[in-house]
Amino acid sequence: MNRTLLAALLAALTAAPACLAQSSQAPAPPDDIVPPLTPVEEGPAPVDCADADRFDFRVDYILWWLREGRIPALLTTSSPASAGLLGRPDTRVFYGDDRIQTRHDDRFNGVRFDLGWWFDDAHTLGVEGGAFFLERDSTHFEAVSDGSTVLARPYFNALTGAPESEIIAGDAATGPRNGGFVGYSRIELYGEEINLKTPLLTDGGDRLELLAGAHFLQMRDRVDLTATGWSLTGTPTLFGLTDHFRADDRFYGGQIGLRGEVERGRWGLQLTAEIAPGVTDATVQAFGDRTVQTAALKTVTPYGLAVQPSNTGGFGYDAFDFVSQVRLDATCRLTQRIKLFVGYTFLYWNAPLRAGDQIDLSVNPSLPTGPARPAIPFHTDNFWAQGGDVGLQFSW
Repeated sequence: MNRTLLAALLAALTAAPACLAQSSQAPAPPDDIVPPLTPVEEGPAPVDCADADRFDFRVDYILWWLREGRIPALLTTSSPASAGLLGRPDTRVFYGDDRIQTRHDDRFNGVRFDLGWWFDDAHTLGVEGGAFFLERDSTHFEAVSDGSTVLARPYFNALTGAPESEIIAGDAATGPRNGGFVGYSRIELYGEEINLKTPLLTDGGDRLELLAGAHFLQMRDRVDLTATGWSLTGTPTLFGLTDHFRADDRFYGGQIGLRGEVERGRWGLQLTAEIAPGVTDATVQAFGDRTVQTAALKTVTPYGLAVQPSNTGGFGYDAFDFVSQVRLDATCRLTQRIKLFVGYTFLYWNAPLRAGDQIDLSVNPSLPTGPARPAIPFHTDNFWAQGGDVGLQFSW
């Protein structure tokens, strides 16, 4: 009996694999039934690296034109009888009574830097700062006479109001002399600003941002007048006369502005407009000297012609003022992180002091008695700078 049970058990084990193989074969599906697709787990959506950039740095080459400074009539010529007096029919102004052009047709080269940072990847709040620096440029005027042509420094007598002059070359009160005159002026301009920025509107490639921050500008302006001459008769004598004027303007203001940008593919257009009310803090300096020198003696007086004890030294000035600026740029995205800018900037300063406007031609020959003239008039003049720029912006 045991042998019979063992034979039955072996037969069952031998048949089991065949049965399992048959049961594992699923029936073929009908031709009209599409098998379900196997679901694939999706990864994170691709991120535009440009949208997530938080830092940007921009550098521009700028080519600007600045508004010229003005000066009164500072050198005249005429017949010997008229002695270069203003108002005489044959008197002609050699230098002044106009705005003065710089050596390069008022064209200034410079560089501008802008650095920005967003506090978050969504670009909801950021900060940016910028600065520009222009080369300083100057004007140089020179006139020389051997004594046959009158050169004169004109002015008005503060006591009588009558025109008078000091002869540089020609028949002077001390006798005939030759002489020369040099007029020199120079201007420097630079500025900085810092802003918080936040988007007011975003729509695809279109964006409008609100800017709020501070603006600083500084302009240094100077005019130097130098005249020298030698006596043509009697003891050889050297005559020298100088007047120097400096104006250093500093503007401090809080500003608000808007920046709009439109992008279509690689190309875009950006417009920024800002206005900054604030204060212009200025310092005016005036100094000069008069020299008479012979072989035996040299005498120097610390006053010139338009600089007298009444206006020599340094003088402060503070007044409410405002600065505004408009920047228009066409842009081209060269790569995902590099953008090309080509644009135009107009900068307006409402009422700074210019050095030439502080020259007072009314002179009191009886100082210290009588009116304190010449004086520092603190005349203001509106100023602008405008021009083109080309630069690159790097983002990361």
